[in-house]
Amino acid sequence: MKVIFSSKNMYFVKPIKKYAEFYTENINNVEIYRWISSNPRNYTINEEINWIKSIKYEPVFTIFTKNKEIIGNISFNSIKNNIGVIGIWITPSMQNKHYGREAMERMIKYGFEKMNMKRINITVFENNKKAIKCYESIGFKKYRTVKNVKDGIGNITNNIYMKIERK
Repeated sequence: MKVIFSSKNMYFVKPIKKYAEFYTENINNVEIYRWISSNPRNYTINEEINWIKSIKYEPVFTIFTKNKEIIGNISFNSIKNNIGVIGIWITPSMQNKHYGREAMERMIKYGFEKMNMKRINITVFENNKKAIKCYESIGFKKYRTVKNVKDGIGNITNNIYMKIERK
């Protein structure tokens, strides 16, 4: 396992085929997809393996605790003009332990310092109150709302667009 960067309690590595089953179980878990997709679907392990192969040069990382327990993924997507969109998921058993916040802070630092981003955006469903509170505490500011979207389980909510800018 080649560590790309680390934080106080975590290692960040490129996604590994060995963990395709973990990725598949989590991306198909309602407690994850309800917050990250308006159009969830079931993914197969072969699709996850193909995804791992396709992201060779993308800023996508699997998150491990310092005890080498795999806990989630974090990535930058849609990078244009030094602006990236960050996405994260943490496996349900490891949520509410501040791993998400620490991973976000470290990934933001990586984006600003190593990738020369000037701004990082995130989109969050308005009914995901814990995530919004976390993102605001890190420094994200709301800049746009799109009303009447479906979350991953079909509830009507709003999409909140947030951003943090390099200082």
